[in-house]
Amino acid sequence: MSTSEPAISDDLALQPLLLRDDVQADSATDNEPQFRANLERETASVIQQIESPAVRKIVQNILSELVRFFDWLSRIESNLHKLDTLLENLSLLEVLQFEAHGLVEFIERRAIPSQGVSEKLREVLEGIVYGINHDLRRIFERELVRSVTQQSTPLVYGKILHAHGLLTNCFQQSTITLLQVFKPSLVGASLFNDSELRMKQSLVLCRDLSSLMRIVRQAETQADPDILRKVVRKVLEFRDGSMQYLMYKDWRGYESLALEVVTAIENNLNSQSLLHQFLCYLELLYGHVKMRAVLGNIFPYSDTHDDD
Repeated sequence: MSTSEPAISDDLALQPLLLRDDVQADSATDNEPQFRANLERETASVIQQIESPAVRKIVQNILSELVRFFDWLSRIESNLHKLDTLLENLSLLEVLQFEAHGLVEFIERRAIPSQGVSEKLREVLEGIVYGINHDLRRIFERELVRSVTQQSTPLVYGKILHAHGLLTNCFQQSTITLLQVFKPSLVGASLFNDSELRMKQSLVLCRDLSSLMRIVRQAETQADPDILRKVVRKVLEFRDGSMQYLMYKDWRGYESLALEVVTAIENNLNSQSLLHQFLCYLELLYGHVKMRAVLGNIFPYSDTHDDD
């Protein structure tokens, strides 16, 4: 077992884990060493620019943990090519869940309440906490809740692959949004060298937001029960699917308005004003997604780029 100190500060240290040495020893087999070096170089550069020692320590702790999480994800990705390691991957996911909860606890108890933390940084940290908690619940309370050892190998493989994708997106977005507090010019797609993937995700967002806006517009003018039920279904489908590709700061706004709309429809209340408000919000989100840098060649007239 490693005797090195964990990245989180001493008053909220994570306990050393048996698998940690394995992941570190296996890092040499990482398929993306350039990505890891680039990530570490960028985080180190940003940390050095932070003037406040207290804030610098907080950000360093958080970024160190996030960077280390990519080691776990790399190990899981490597194992996905070997079907006899599915149970090991489940164990790795459980460890990653434990450590991610530890990071959330640190942010809530130590980082957010710190007097040196600016309002902008505090909002980003709250978004990171919200996003990590959201995805952990989705993976471990809703999708891996049943005994996977009693399920078929393809089904277990699919669940692990999906969990890996969710957590990769989650930790990448957390890292990008935190770094951008101190370096707004940072482009996330270049940091993780996954511009093609982010373009595909953004296109999925555009498609699904457009589809959702279309049915909400229809429900505004036709308060037909069948159409309203379709709105509820589409709203929930987006929440459980494409919403993960939005920036964290938009998740709570969507879920809050979506809950009001769904509650009104399911209780046979007048939902017209809520539908209009929801549609305006969806149009705003759609506009923001179109302005992402990775879609610059597809929507060339979106002159302001906001890359997450």
